[in-house]
Amino acid sequence: MTAVLTPAAGSPVAGCAHTPSVDTDLTRLLQTVPDEIDSAASHVAQAAGDLLRTAVSVAGWTGHRWVALAGPVVPLPGHPLPGTAPGRAGTPDGRIVLCWDPSIAAAEAQPLLVQACVWLALLHRSRGTQGPATATPDAESLAVREVVQQLLTVRDLDRVMTAIAERTLRLLDADICGVMLRDGDVVDMRACVGNRCRETTRLRMRRGQGLAGLVFDTGRPAKVDSYLDDQTISDDFMSLAQREETLSALAVPLSLQGEFLGVLEVWRRRASIFTEQDVRRMVTLADIATVAIDNARQHDVGAAATAEAEAARDELQRQVAVLDHSSRLQHSLLTTVVEGGGLPAVVHAVGTEMGCEVAVFGPDGSSLAAHHPDGADPVLPERLALRSMGRPDPVGSGRWSRPVYADGDRVGQVVLVQGVQSAELMTAVVGHVAMACSLASLRERAASRARAQAVDQVLWDLLQGPVEHRVAARSRAQQLGITLPGALRVLHARLENIEDLAAAQGWDTSQTDKVRRSVLRVVKDVDSARRLVLVGMRGDLLVGVGGDLTRDAARQLAAAARAAVHAERPGLQLTWGVSREHDNPIELPNALREAETALAAARRLGGREAFLYEELGIVRLLLGSGDDPDLQTFIDEVTGPLIAYDHDNDGALIRTLRAFFDADCSQRVAAERLFIHHKTMRYRLERIRQLTGLDLNRHEDRMRADFALRLLEINQPTDEPDARPQPAL
Repeated sequence: MTAVLTPAAGSPVAGCAHTPSVDTDLTRLLQTVPDEIDSAASHVAQAAGDLLRTAVSVAGWTGHRWVALAGPVVPLPGHPLPGTAPGRAGTPDGRIVLCWDPSIAAAEAQPLLVQACVWLALLHRSRGTQGPATATPDAESLAVREVVQQLLTVRDLDRVMTAIAERTLRLLDADICGVMLRDGDVVDMRACVGNRCRETTRLRMRRGQGLAGLVFDTGRPAKVDSYLDDQTISDDFMSLAQREETLSALAVPLSLQGEFLGVLEVWRRRASIFTEQDVRRMVTLADIATVAIDNARQHDVGAAATAEAEAARDELQRQVAVLDHSSRLQHSLLTTVVEGGGLPAVVHAVGTEMGCEVAVFGPDGSSLAAHHPDGADPVLPERLALRSMGRPDPVGSGRWSRPVYADGDRVGQVVLVQGVQSAELMTAVVGHVAMACSLASLRERAASRARAQAVDQVLWDLLQGPVEHRVAARSRAQQLGITLPGALRVLHARLENIEDLAAAQGWDTSQTDKVRRSVLRVVKDVDSARRLVLVGMRGDLLVGVGGDLTRDAARQLAAAARAAVHAERPGLQLTWGVSREHDNPIELPNALREAETALAAARRLGGREAFLYEELGIVRLLLGSGDDPDLQTFIDEVTGPLIAYDHDNDGALIRTLRAFFDADCSQRVAAERLFIHHKTMRYRLERIRQLTGLDLNRHEDRMRADFALRLLEINQPTDEPDARPQPAL
């Protein structure tokens, strides 16, 4: 209480003869001016209850219904109560009443109780309201000033809305207050105080839903005196209202320059009426709140723009640092390549600069070059799984890889493992590393190509050049580190159906040439023992010079090459022909002609294995060129060892062989004609087989030997003695 009025002598209160002696508290109360109307009603109910020794309620008529001001809720009719009745005392207009148990007589206290009702009515009227007062004008002004001061100092939007809710709750003497902001076609609860249920803080209302939805739809303030009974709002949130125990609510729009921003709403858990003065106060707060919310939003936008600008600046500085570092590394790598450094030098430069593990893997997954930081355990394997090559690195794996290309071919893959540098720098650097590796590979390829061209020129000079070119080519071979051993063979192959495959597969000229190069590469790779010292290809013809190749080794090499080419290019057919052994590289043109003859035999006779010239027999005479049928060579291969043996051992192997064929290959008849024992005959035939390698039990070998003998007889000089068989002594 702020003041106590002492009644003057002779005043009606002071001189009231019917005022009971126990009415001291109520009488004293009626002599005061209270700070708050609600507390005045409570004090009246308590003092009247002490006077009557029973519970007393205070109720007020709002013009629409009764509202409990203090004490227990008492059921009353739906209109003002006229006059005084048992268990009741009120103002003459019946708008303020005290109610108690009608069985308790209170005739003597009735005047004082009526005076208390009039006191409350006058108090309400002096405050400008006929319902429960929420604040005095001074309190309202003070609250508005606090709100303005608070909102002027707060810049954070969430804090602004919380401050609005707290001040509105106090000023409207409400139990719950919420600030809802518009988000498209809904309003979302952004700040809430006084709530009991968590769902209240998550409210989302569309147009027409609940009281806030009604304000959203109409753009005007709205209120309900009994939330659960009101028919003007939807019932979407009735269950939540029951849990919150809300009875009345008031909501006003938050608008700025015609733009609807949201809703400010309060709820009370007691029966009460929101008056026009309450609406005016809420609208005033809403106007202040709208400006504050807009200021906070602008502040947030400015702060966000500032933060974004700072973040952009920081990001730009990081990117500049990354670009500067990567540019310096790129320059270092290019310098390394220009100065002749290969893949090991590039890998070492990257690993040292970046402090990371780096490796380059070939197309088969094998490691070509690698660098590991000192003291760190290797992470990358010695061989990269082929299934992982070409796949993107998983995000966050700490690994970066890029393919390495040279001349349009994928020749490998570079892999970096993150070390001391940032992921951004690793991402920028890995491309530079791949480029440097590509340049180094191109450099190596260029050197290899130059050497291959030089080697190819040596090969064709030895095979097709005049004598002086062959002599010079032999010298160049020594300078290139190519050793030409004795017993040289020429291996000649032909791609039989590459044009048919090209037509079927739709290859163009460049793709067909690429297939030819791949065949040459496969043949070189399959010769792991490096027995082919020179290999070249022109068109569909492949030629190689091999050293120290036996017949079986030549066949095996050709078969391995055929299988490897088929695995690389299924359906591609390769036919091989092999020359005899030649001790002098100057004789390689003759070896090439022999290999061509053997290849022609293989193509005509359809053999899948390599055809060797020395095994062709008569066929090589038929396929040989007309200018050089190689008759003497053929004769010497069969008869030469026999003539030499007869000369050195005073033997008769040539005569024995002639007698054998003249006897239609009958050993018995030949022995009788030579006047020798049949065992001697068998011995001589075995000796012939050992010297010539011919098995006279085979028809082909018989025909070859017979033909060689007949050519020997034809080519025998006329001054030689007759070499026909003579009777043996």
